[in-house]
Order: sequence, then structure tokens, then C-alpha cells
Amino acid sequence: MRRVTQDILLFGALVFLALGPVKADGQTSPPPPAAGQGQTPAVNRPGAATANMRYNADFFADKEPKTAFDMVNLLPGFTFSIGDNTIRGYAAAAGNVLIDGERVSDKQFTLDTVLQHIPADRVDYIEVIAGTRPDLEMLGQTVVANVVRKKSTGNSTIVTLLDGFFLDGRNAPSGTVEVTRRGGKGQAFSGAASAAQYVELAEGNGPQIRHDKEGNLLDRVSVRSAAGGLSAYTYGVFTAPRWKGKLSLNGSVARTDYAYRELDDTTYQEGNAAFPVPATSSLHEYLGGPLGGQLVSEVGGHFDRSFGKKITSESVALVDFTTQTYSSNLVSPGAYERFADKERVGEVLLRTNLRDAATPNLTAEFSAEGAYNWLTTTSAFLYNSAPIPLPNAVATVSEIRDQVLGHITWSVRPSLELDLGLQVEDSKIASEADTRQSKTLHYLKPRFTLTFKPNSANNLRFRVEHEVGQLDFSDFVASSSLDTGSIRSGNTNIVPQQDWAFESVYERHFWGEGDIMLTYRHLLIEDAIDRVPVYTTSGPASVFDAPGNIGAGSEEAAIASVTVPTDRFAIKHGQLKLVATRLWTSVTDPTTGAIRPISGINQFEYSVSFRQDLSRWHADWGAAFVTPCFTSSTVKGCSESQYRFDEVDNYRALPTINAFAEYQPRKRLSFRIETDNLLRQRYNRVVNIYGGPRNAFPLSYQDDRSLTSAASVLFSLRKTF
Repeated sequence: MRRVTQDILLFGALVFLALGPVKADGQTSPPPPAAGQGQTPAVNRPGAATANMRYNADFFADKEPKTAFDMVNLLPGFTFSIGDNTIRGYAAAAGNVLIDGERVSDKQFTLDTVLQHIPADRVDYIEVIAGTRPDLEMLGQTVVANVVRKKSTGNSTIVTLLDGFFLDGRNAPSGTVEVTRRGGKGQAFSGAASAAQYVELAEGNGPQIRHDKEGNLLDRVSVRSAAGGLSAYTYGVFTAPRWKGKLSLNGSVARTDYAYRELDDTTYQEGNAAFPVPATSSLHEYLGGPLGGQLVSEVGGHFDRSFGKKITSESVALVDFTTQTYSSNLVSPGAYERFADKERVGEVLLRTNLRDAATPNLTAEFSAEGAYNWLTTTSAFLYNSAPIPLPNAVATVSEIRDQVLGHITWSVRPSLELDLGLQVEDSKIASEADTRQSKTLHYLKPRFTLTFKPNSANNLRFRVEHEVGQLDFSDFVASSSLDTGSIRSGNTNIVPQQDWAFESVYERHFWGEGDIMLTYRHLLIEDAIDRVPVYTTSGPASVFDAPGNIGAGSEEAAIASVTVPTDRFAIKHGQLKLVATRLWTSVTDPTTGAIRPISGINQFEYSVSFRQDLSRWHADWGAAFVTPCFTSSTVKGCSESQYRFDEVDNYRALPTINAFAEYQPRKRLSFRIETDNLLRQRYNRVVNIYGGPRNAFPLSYQDDRSLTSAASVLFSLRKTF
């Protein structure tokens, strides 16, 4: 805690010195550019403490963005959050961008995908709301960007063709067709169809060295690995005025398959150093097969209506269904292992929300949500054709959940706003696997937020909230990691992780388009979800690693986001953006009793990016120095550790550089070239295997793997008709 506070104070002092003294009106010295740059305050309701900023078309004019996603990433001081479309519930899955005041109805498509399908010339303006606003549902976010589209009747068809070439010889072609049609009575239809071949970056070639606990070499392996697959989707959204409101209907289908192949050539074996006997093993993983890979479908509806000038309502209904098959096969000298899994997951969700702007300074909101989630899974593991019993190999899990929320927003004065909320959640989780279990959970979730804006340049926000995490149904399912010799069990005896969150945010605007935001967050965690041993019914000797609750813990986060316009440094129309997150976590290891970090936490991630628009040549370019987790959340691509009862896995990935250049010879035609992974990221994995539980058995051996991935060049053509 003391170290975090010192780091924040030091960073804040350096930024303050760099920006210069503040004048009485909150501006930095020298003063910002004139108002003609397009940055104007939005209408603040109920009070100025909401610190809204509105960015009109002229703000983006010299930046030449192609899509709404480009525009969002150009916003000063705003860090885009994609949200999580795999978790239960509606509000919790939201990111931090609204479209026409609404969140994306389709949970199956991430925000970046949807925003990339909105051409920049269809956007009227974007407003950034910090705090709350009565006419918008913030969905628990403290800062959101609202993309407001033009009210036009124009139609468009956009075709995008891409092909990526990797230095290892692979290529990844893709194509997308986007259609927008508008009627004269307010009707609108938008849809897209896409097919793409993709490559998993966090693979490559390199050595793997095994040592015993004394550091003696046991064997040396040459690893060659590659992964990728084919993804395709189609979706459509129809919107029309109905029943004195606006009705939106959406549907989508997406299919993904995945193939991973690894060849391991052992060139040194213990006891055979003088005359090594080469041995080859192979690992194949498939998400898919002849009957299809992962198939995700959704249908839903969204209805908005106003009752007078003060009362508005929103209602949502969604039905999701996912099926997938997965298999993993390892063939090595003297052993054959196979793991297979089939899953079916579904959700039905209903949600309604009512807001009443009772007075210009007071708004009340009430919402109710109900959901039914279910999962059925069948897993099997074979070793040399002999079946090995797995805990909860055949499982059915369901959850019925309801929650109600009420909160008020009170503008005490133009510079001070309070948001007080209370949410009550009830859920019943039932599972049928090795044993039948049923539990009923009740949670009370109060929330307090204070927003203070002393002047036009500075903004302070404070939040205290009791949060309840979302259950991840994948924790109930067995999984495999045959390359490390591990099979992981599912665990049906899990409750959601909870925490008390204490957060403070300081934001400062400078130089017209410049912004700095510093965030400190402290979490007091209950029922932390980590890794625990799970025993089979066949005997106490059969134990597997699984997710589970391990008790109390804590997390501290320091987040910095800085946007600097470079015009003052003689680099016209340029923007430098820095984003960094540092995490410190602490839990008690259930095996050893020692204090350690939480499994699966990436402790430090950052991005340093620069882009410049060359309006004279109708072009723009940019580059970014990023850590892998900044753009990917896969285990293989992040720097993290996993603490299992008989194994500790450490993943480390080095940062790399990505760059792009785009040329627009005509208004509706653009060419783009991207070079990704220029530094050819190295992915290191150190696996420590113990003879049994780590508190009772010594280290058996350590595998140290270092893979070098391939750089790539991507060419794309985008044409609007």
C-alpha cells in the first residue's frame, strides 16, 4: 500500500511539473487552442460535475478516422474497454462505449467488432461522460463514451478484403461485407457477414530445457508449434419506431474452429548423453472437427420508450446458445493420451430499467433483471487406451438469478454530484455431477460514488462498492494441458468471488486535447477464486487441480492514462498515448499456507502508441509498443503465474512493436498496411512439477520453454458503395 501510494505521488508530481502551473481558470500555461478545434462541453444534466466532453465532427476532421472504433481510440483521456461477452448477466458484460445512448444488445459480439462496422462519416459526435447522467444507463461504468450517429436516410455497403502474411509461410485471408439500409419512417437495418482465417500469435519455435531440482540437465527438446483456424459470423439488427417508442431486434450466428499442432524433438536424454537417442512426440488440439467447432447463436430485442419529458424506460430480452467440441491428443514414445470434451451452454435473460428525472438536480432509477443459465458437459481422458476417471466428468449445472437495483443521482451543486445505489441479488445454483448439489445465494451490493469538478480542467471521482463477480461456467468443466502433463478437473462447488472496492480517480485536461487520468483501486476480496485440489470418488490418491474458492485476499491497482497532442512539439496532427496498469495481489495458498499473488493475474501491462494524420496526402500512420496482454487475454499470450497444488506455471511474454499506414485516395476507398509483432515476441513458460502436494513433496523437475513467434504483414482494402 505504501509503495503504491509513493509511486502514484511521484508519477503525479512528474506530470504536474511537465504540464506547468495551473492558472485560476484551470487552464495550463500556455493556454489551450481556440474553440474551433471541435471540443465543446456537452449539456450537463443534472450538474456540471458530470464533466462531460463533446467531440464534434470537426475535432476528428484532421485525423481522418475510418470507423467509430478509430474515433473512440482518438478520444483524449479515454481508454477503451471491450467488456466481456462470456459472463452471465447483461450489465456486467458491458464495455464502456454506448451507441446512441444504448449498449450493444448482442452479447455475442464485442464492442470493437460493432464499432468497426460503423463508418466514421455516420457518426455525428461522441461525448465522454464521467460520473453519471440521468438520460443514460451507465451500466456500472464510471466513464463511458457515447457514439451518436447521424439521423440520415442514407444506405451503404462496405466491402473489406484483407490478407495477412507471416514470416513462417502462413497467411490469413479474410473478407467482410457490411450493409446499412434506412427507411423514410425511421426504420433501419444493419448487418454484416464475415469469414476469416486467423493465426494464434503466442506460438512459435524454440528450445525447452528440463532440469532436476539440483539444476542437472535431464533432457533438451526442440519445439515447433503453430495454431490458428477459421472464424465466420453473420448478424443483423432491425430498428423501427413501435408502440410510441423504439424497437430493435437482433440475431447472430458465429462459428469458430481451432487447431493447434506441436512437434517436440528430444535431442538429449539423461543417461544417454554420449549417444543420444532422438525421440519425437506430437500434440494436436482441435476445437471443431467434422461436426463443427464452436457454434454461438443469439436472438434478442431491445425496446425504449419515454413517458413524458422525465420518465424513460428500457427493456431487453436475449436468448443465447453455444455448443462446442474439443479434443487434445498427445503421442509420445511409450504413451498415448487423449482428452475430449463436449459442451452446451445457454442463457435466457430479461431486463427492464426505469429512470425518472424528477427535478433538474435529482434522478431516480430502478431496474430488475432475471436470468436462467445452464451448462451440460461430458469429458473423457484416456491413457494408453485405458479410461482414467475424472472428477465431475459428466455434469449439468444451472442457475436461476434475479436482481433488483435502485439508485439516485443528486447534483448537490454544479461542481459536486452524488450517486447512491443499492442492488439485491438472489440466485440458486444446482449441479448434478459426481454428487448433487444445490445452493441459494443472497447478496446485498451498495454503491456510493462522488464526482467533484472544481474547475474546467480538473475532475475527481471516488467510489465505494460491494461487488460480486460473475460465475464462469468454464470453471465447472474439466480441461487439459497435455504439453505439461496435466489434466484439470471441473469444480461444481464454487460460489462467486466478492469484494469491497475503494477507488479514487483524478483527471486533468490540458493543452486543449491533452488529458491525464490517474486511478488507484483497492479491493478487499472474499471467496477468492483460485486453484484447489479436487479428489475423485475412486480414491484419495486420485487428485486433480481445479478452480475453487480459497478465502480472503486483496488487490491493489495503479492505472495511468496520458494523452498528449504533439502539435506543441512541431509534429502536426499527432497524438501520443500512454496507458499502464500495475497490479499487486495477495491470497493465502491453500496448499502451503504461504502468502502469494492470485493465479492468472497479469501484474503489469502497458501500451505506448503514436499516430499522426497526414491530411495533405490523405493518409495517416502510427505505431505502438505494447505488452501481449494489452491486446490479448489468452493464457499463452500473457505474463502470469498459475499456482496448482503440485505445479507452479510461470508465463512471461516480452513486448513488441506494431505499426500501420493507411492511404485514402478517394472518400470511399482506403488502403491499409499493418506490420505486427516486429520484435518477434518471445513467450517463455517455466513449469515446476512436484512429486505431490507442494507442502509435502520436493520439486521433481523444471521445464523451461522459450518460443519465438513470427512477424506478419497485413494488407487490406476497404470500399464503400
